[in-house]
Amino acid sequence: MAASLSEHEIARELASYQVELSPAALHQLSCYLELLLRWNQRINLTGYRDPRQIVRRLFGESLFLAQVIELRGWLVDVGSGAGFPGLALKLAAPDLRATLIESRWKKGAFMKEVARSCEFYNVDVVVERFESWARRPLGPGKPTIVTTRAVKPGRELLDLTRALLAEQGKAVFLTTTARAAEIRGSASGWSWQTAINVPQTKDSVALIGARQSV
Repeated sequence: MAASLSEHEIARELASYQVELSPAALHQLSCYLELLLRWNQRINLTGYRDPRQIVRRLFGESLFLAQVIELRGWLVDVGSGAGFPGLALKLAAPDLRATLIESRWKKGAFMKEVARSCEFYNVDVVVERFESWARRPLGPGKPTIVTTRAVKPGRELLDLTRALLAEQGKAVFLTTTARAAEIRGSASGWSWQTAINVPQTKDSVALIGARQSV
């Protein structure tokens, strides 16, 4: 297993993403990274193996979203995988309610272990397909943020997301420039912002959409 990074080294890697975490959050990230490196030897959580690359490409790109959207209320992360961007965003907004939806149980088990061992609170890991979860009664309130990373959203997912969002809610897609154009043309009823380039990447963007006013 590759050696992990010190909290100072982690902070230095995150600086180019305009991310500055509290000492407590850096400690949590260090715990998260250590578990990710360990579990990744047994199950394929991510193709990245180098800890610096993991900090930049997974944590850095996820946490960059804290610069472009207000993290408040209830966040639903679709296809969370190893917790990016949804669980990582809790580092920047610890009071945010987060529901992490992942269909593969091994990745769900990993996120539960991270939440328990690294003391992430107000986190619910759902091992289920988003398309099934979103059609069930969800109780009071609606998500204010829906996020996804490296998922190809088809029309069904986009329609379900739009119906799920609170009135002033936002959907955030971490994707590529080409796929952002596909998303814009996949479904009606959305109002899209200009895609925002993610620092230190060649073609990664954050595409933010809201329910179109009637």
